[in-house]
Amino acid sequence: MAEYDLDIVQTVQALKAEPDVRKALSLAKEQLPQIIEIQKELVLIEAPSFHEEKKARRYAELLKDAGLEDVLIDEHFNVRGKIAGVGHTGKSVLLEGHLDTVFSFGDVKGVTVDEEGRIHCPGICDDTRALVANLSVLKALKSAGIRPYHDIVIAATVCEEGLGGMLGMRTLLESLEKETDVLATVSIDGATADRFYANATGMVDWSVTFTGPGGHAWTAFGTPSALHAACRAASLIADIPLSTNPKTITTVSLIEGGQAIHGIAQECTFKINARSDSQEDLEKLNEQMIAAFEMGAKLENDRWGKPNVIKVRYEKLLSIPAGHQDDDCRMIQAAKVVTEAVGITPAFMPGGSTNANMAISKGIPAVCFGRGGEEYGQHTLDEWFNPKGVEACEQKSILMLLALAGLDHRIKPLGETL
Repeated sequence: MAEYDLDIVQTVQALKAEPDVRKALSLAKEQLPQIIEIQKELVLIEAPSFHEEKKARRYAELLKDAGLEDVLIDEHFNVRGKIAGVGHTGKSVLLEGHLDTVFSFGDVKGVTVDEEGRIHCPGICDDTRALVANLSVLKALKSAGIRPYHDIVIAATVCEEGLGGMLGMRTLLESLEKETDVLATVSIDGATADRFYANATGMVDWSVTFTGPGGHAWTAFGTPSALHAACRAASLIADIPLSTNPKTITTVSLIEGGQAIHGIAQECTFKINARSDSQEDLEKLNEQMIAAFEMGAKLENDRWGKPNVIKVRYEKLLSIPAGHQDDDCRMIQAAKVVTEAVGITPAFMPGGSTNANMAISKGIPAVCFGRGGEEYGQHTLDEWFNPKGVEACEQKSILMLLALAGLDHRIKPLGETL
């Protein structure tokens, strides 16, 4: 076993020795057939980002039926409730997964199960599996009669995917911080039972539009072109020196413009995705890209000696903060210890953009555990899920939550020591 702080190892070992915790860990496997049926039900409730209301309402019903207290749906359609801690401390640990999927309405045609037990449906893994995993954790804790020392908040968030920009997690944390001291967060997202993420790759998306008068390619030759300006800017962006440690990237990912093959382009728009493991480097890159946008317009105007003909405007479509936790910090140690405690060798993944970003950027210790089982084709219409061994996800969450929040008055919480 790797070197870990002794109190973390002792806490997890003590939890595993408690009969009610052992019962909860067993229930995570025993109730799997029921949980899989709920997963099949939820995946059929389509929930593209910004359209999660119907799924949120059904999930809230499931949480209430399982005994979660104070269940509410906020104005964004985040769902949350709590298992009240016996300590009445005003402190909490959060467990969450996201409601939205990347698919459009109509993409989900139904659920099929093949002869190998694989469940086929877009969204069956990402992140419907997380929703039912967290529901299973709740059911196991309640059925075993377990009460934490600090509160455990269980939530489902909106707008994690794409241009949702993790809006749900951001607004959830803002709301919780008015009511409770959030000691740590555990998100469920990504594949496999061994992988986890605990650092935050920041991300920004830009839309950049160049405009000009355009004209006939022959008779108006000499008029600056919006498309040429965009290409000049894109070339400058491609030449920006980028750090490899912390890893930083940028790419002009989409471009469209022009109105006719024989015309000088009146308008051209490109979109950019940029990412970095360092918020400082990401902000520096943003400044360099903005300078490139403006220089692209200037170079095209200067080429024809016609200042200010091409104009440029740009907007930030998405901004997700970067953040960092030391590789040997106690939150990461705890994630590794609970993974080993269920018989799996942990795989700490570098970087990653998950809902954990929002907590880490606020200085709240956070990890994102994989969903477990076997997965294929996430974010494609060919997505499938095999529940073989998937209960390891729930078992890790049970141990992690109780290690951080404490087990009634028997086992002290680690949450304040992270």
